[in-house]
Amino acid sequence: MEISEPTHSKQTLSAEILSVFESLGDDATMGDLVHSVQHKGFGFLLVILSIPAVVPGTSGIATPFGILSALLAAQIWLGRDEPWFPPKVLARRVGGVLRKFLTIMAQTLEKFERRLKPRFQNFYSPRVFRFLVAPLLFFCSVMVAIPLPGTNSVAGLAILLIGLGMLEEDGLFGVAGSVIASLGLALGVVSIYYISIYGLSGVDRLKMKMTGE
Repeated sequence: MEISEPTHSKQTLSAEILSVFESLGDDATMGDLVHSVQHKGFGFLLVILSIPAVVPGTSGIATPFGILSALLAAQIWLGRDEPWFPPKVLARRVGGVLRKFLTIMAQTLEKFERRLKPRFQNFYSPRVFRFLVAPLLFFCSVMVAIPLPGTNSVAGLAILLIGLGMLEEDGLFGVAGSVIASLGLALGVVSIYYISIYGLSGVDRLKMKMTGE
């Protein structure tokens, strides 16, 4: 299974993504987007879909993007070579929404991508990535889809780092993303436990406990 295709374009990643949206327009559908970037592999799509979750204050808004990320992660887990989405998903408009989030994240993306380079490439070997990292990606995507305050941002950052690493086979980014993913999953489990015990006030109780208030 082909996990990633390193990009060697002179364009920065953020500029490349923006150019995709410029060519498609605000009325672009998910199908238009996938058709434009599918040759770049799963990593490019994971980066794009993780951006709404990383932007502060998007709890709930990022839910559909988390669902799509989970679908991609499941396909990697199952050994699929190319991204696939159901026809109804492909018909959804995403151009304007993703462009808005990307504009907010542009500077942050540029800082990340300047540090990308091929290293520790064994991390992205098909066996390691498929059976160890893809499950982490899947469960982080589920966390993004569940609008729990704080946890979806951590999970989104993990997906972003792993996706960026896929673009240049940068295992250091992949390891960092996996560590953050593990911490995010632990936080998500604790949050769900507190909510099951205390209801919606459980999140506030957890925050107070974590801050020592």
